[in-house]
Amino acid sequence: MQDLKNYTVGGTIHVIVNNQIGFTTTPNKARSGVYSTDLAKAINAPIFHVNADDLDSVHHVFKIAAEYRQTFNHDVVIDLIGYRKYGHNELDQPSFTQPFMYQQIAKMTPVARIYEQKLKDDGVVDDDKINALKANIRKELEEGYVQSKSLEYKSEDWKTEEWQKIKTLDVKQQKNSGIPVERVRDIGTKITALPSSGEFHRLVKKIFEARSKSISTGVDIDWGTAEALAFASLIEDGFQVRISG
Repeated sequence: MQDLKNYTVGGTIHVIVNNQIGFTTTPNKARSGVYSTDLAKAINAPIFHVNADDLDSVHHVFKIAAEYRQTFNHDVVIDLIGYRKYGHNELDQPSFTQPFMYQQIAKMTPVARIYEQKLKDDGVVDDDKINALKANIRKELEEGYVQSKSLEYKSEDWKTEEWQKIKTLDVKQQKNSGIPVERVRDIGTKITALPSSGEFHRLVKKIFEARSKSISTGVDIDWGTAEALAFASLIEDGFQVRISG
């Protein structure tokens, strides 16, 4: 729906957290395309494949994607290629189905350690700074864990002002949206009359004649005519109507 007038949001940044989770089979046995991003080719969206272990490259790609979306109002896709160190859950053992892949994964250095070493090599931080950062993060996590044991949430905490306004409206206070029958007939006459000039398909003429008759008699008004009456009355009152199916 990227380029459909009534649906486009002016571009979306799609991020695939590609952690090789389909480890019960290989890509060439699971789908026709080689990459999980192949679907994006249908709308000519730029696709970036980036190594999740290289944080600077990840940052660079996300920045490009954001700038592209803002400049061209078009979709862009990021394939963030990483790996899952463990299985789906504590009972899952991926090394049963992908032993060679998981032999390699077991040897991988975690991304946090990779970046930590890079920052040290570049002289950005030293061991004291890193240890202080780790201690501070662990302290925050521990405090949050302790609070989670005693913290209580009330349903009111999750309410939003917009929804509360909608929920507090009383149906009895709503405006009567009906219109006088004379106005219905006036609108109906206008929307069921074919232009005097021009030739129309005989079935189209038959449909309009039947609709015109139903308006004049008030009998057998079909669903399509009723909808058209509703839309026309809204338009007459200055409201815009968008039909989307």
